[in-house]
Amino acid sequence: MGERVIGHIDGVVPGAVFPRRTDVKRANLHSDTMRGISRLKDTDGSYVADAIVLNGGYEDDEDDWISIKYTGASPDKDKSKDGKRLLRSQSWEYRDNAALKLSFEREYPIRILRGPEGDSRYSLPGNYRYDGLYQITASRTAFSKSPAPDGSRIERAGEAGGAPQGGVGTDFRRPGQS
Repeated sequence: MGERVIGHIDGVVPGAVFPRRTDVKRANLHSDTMRGISRLKDTDGSYVADAIVLNGGYEDDEDDWISIKYTGASPDKDKSKDGKRLLRSQSWEYRDNAALKLSFEREYPIRILRGPEGDSRYSLPGNYRYDGLYQITASRTAFSKSPAPDGSRIERAGEAGGAPQGGVGTDFRRPGQS
């Protein structure tokens, strides 16, 4: 397989299926076997996102194949025990979200992988699939479906440039789709 780069990986075509996250990593489609956001060093030394895995990570993620609303990432201390709900507002300062934001600003495409726990309309039972490149089209402000333990609203997204506690909420679209 080709080296990790922005865009497609040589030798891996959209639709390729992998039984485990370790196989996805070995194919250089994603940098990690657990995190949703993959990042790599760009030519200027800063980290940018190159891929995401949709695998049922957060209750707020939305996937309709052509477009995706992706919640972003949070440290474990900011998530519920099952990892599906946010307990605190997200931040653009968190390393994975910062990389995703920089990819948005640089207009880099992102590799989309769907895992077995993602939306059942598009995910394969027991496998991961590479579904090609998507373009980040927006960052947005929204609130989580579930409130924080104290009942307050949780920001799960921020405008590019950031509200004081803006997190990451990113919209993706398959190129050529409107």
